[in-house]
Amino acid sequence: MPVDSQECKLYIFDEVQGGQLLVAFGRVWWESLPTDTVHGIPLGEGNVRVAMRPLAYYAHSSMRQGNQIEVPIPYTIMGFDMPVFLSFEDIYEFINLQEISANCILVYMRYLEELCRINGQAEKFVFVSPSLISPVRTDTEDAGRRERADNLLSFLRDAPKERLYLVPHNRGRHWVLGVIDPWEDLVLYFDPLREKKRDDFTELMNMALADWKITTGEGIRRRRDCKTKFSNRPCPLQEGSVECGYFILGFMRDIVLNGIDALESKQFYTSEDLDLIRGEWSAH
Repeated sequence: MPVDSQECKLYIFDEVQGGQLLVAFGRVWWESLPTDTVHGIPLGEGNVRVAMRPLAYYAHSSMRQGNQIEVPIPYTIMGFDMPVFLSFEDIYEFINLQEISANCILVYMRYLEELCRINGQAEKFVFVSPSLISPVRTDTEDAGRRERADNLLSFLRDAPKERLYLVPHNRGRHWVLGVIDPWEDLVLYFDPLREKKRDDFTELMNMALADWKITTGEGIRRRRDCKTKFSNRPCPLQEGSVECGYFILGFMRDIVLNGIDALESKQFYTSEDLDLIRGEWSAH
């Protein structure tokens, strides 16, 4: 490795997000000469030679040995400050439109939360980490669900009126999205396969919202036999077998930018729609 060079990163300023976005990795040569050429063009005075690698290339060439990219996730999404670590597999699968992990969804949720803050919607939407509420293989049917309901309750506890909670949920190799309005005792359910199977999701929501009504006194104000309302909502239809995670990202994006009604009026996501989401994710 040349001693006169070092690793560098390329950031751009995004006017919509209002901050710096990492878009590429590279290497800068500090002892470049004005007569050095890049693609046949002399550098000239005051310039240095830089070789940039987009994120996809960086993952392919530099992450196969176990290197990871650390992305901080704020406490507002996780309940505490902690990073996620994107592996080569995470990035490769995302770039190639394969099944994606909860870590990939967390990174995009971070982007959407920052977008809400910039647009003055920070109090309107809360994003809940899917890692905290989705079942894992080691869960027993009841014990795992009780812990996950408590995790969700910790987000709902101080909910102001009109705040919506966006909750991605993985029911076993398939992503769905719940939107919770606790003060209306209402859960909207968006499934890109448009199926009505939501056993674990329904039980989880019922447990968390029942506890919320007790802790806030809503259970006393309302009839005790009043049950949480669930509504399966129309949404873009997933035609393939592995795109559900990208659709959930799109659902959250559409809700934040255009409202739930705009999401429900869409029948499909085009390849351009999914490319836009992946581009935002990669830049972030």
